Amino acid sequence: MSRFIFLIPLFLIVFNPAVASDIVELIKSGKLNEARQKMALSQTATRRDGTLLYYQALLEEDGKKSLDFLEAAFKAEMSAEYLEDNIYRQALYLQAACDFDKLVTTTGAYLDYWDNGQYRSEMIRLKAFGLEKLDKNREATQYRRQLTKDYKDGKYGIIGKLDMARQLYSDREYILAQDICRPLGNSKIDLAAAPALYMLSYYSINQKRIDDAILYYNLLRERYPYSVGLYDLINRLSSIKSKTDNRAEKLTGTVYSVKVGVFSVKDNAQNMSDRMKKYGEKIDIERKNISDKYYYVVYIGHFQSMEQAMAFKAQLEGGENEAFQVVIR
Repeated sequence: MSRFIFLIPLFLIVFNPAVASDIVELIKSGKLNEARQKMALSQTATRRDGTLLYYQALLEEDGKKSLDFLEAAFKAEMSAEYLEDNIYRQALYLQAACDFDKLVTTTGAYLDYWDNGQYRSEMIRLKAFGLEKLDKNREATQYRRQLTKDYKDGKYGIIGKLDMARQLYSDREYILAQDICRPLGNSKIDLAAAPALYMLSYYSINQKRIDDAILYYNLLRERYPYSVGLYDLINRLSSIKSKTDNRAEKLTGTVYSVKVGVFSVKDNAQNMSDRMKKYGEKIDIERKNISDKYYYVVYIGHFQSMEQAMAFKAQLEGGENEAFQVVIR
């Protein structure tokens, strides 16, 4: 695999275009059974053509078999038109198969040969991923920096930043990771904001910074109510047991409330307030400055003890299938 850049000229051999073009048109139009029949009727010599093996890989449902066909196609006579796509697909299968040594070799060879190839950004990311899995984090970071530099605020520039943040979180470089995620969390680009808010909440839970975790969870829920990550955060937040602060109960005028939402838009906070009226408890909306930005925080209930507030919190979480937090006010 690593030597394929020296063998490419051998593949620029004229192949039988008629059968291959018919098959690819059938695949493109979704007529997979007809494509299979066309291949089955092909002569033995024609079927050995690398391009047809490539199409067989596209038709194959089993990932391992598909990879075998791609590798066979690569070694056979194959149209140069599909060679780059072949290598890219091999890299994807190698990632899925967790063959990280071969993934790094394959992506590296691709980048050496196709310096400005159509899959360059994806292959840089895949190589960084493979290096990380091989515990070569310094090299992985170099490729991610290259991704963010070359593509800046484009799709893969954003993805590169998110990958760097995730790696930094894994290395417990929390401050550096948060410095990347916070501006991305405020971005108007969904690709950037949703995963950044998820990571900010997820790793705040890991660091036992529950107030921050709830804040970012609520911001994610407000902007992306159908985000898959919400369910994971709900499960993690619900498993955290709040500790009773006995000193707070001795303070004059101290009450306990359940914080049910933090919103950047006042109307969204009001909608949450209206939704919570069915529980029959007092509701407050407070405007607060959090991280140099104003948010609207919705509280429900004025309880005299932590035990009462926790009991009501359990009722809310059961009724709303959400994770909430008891706070002292």
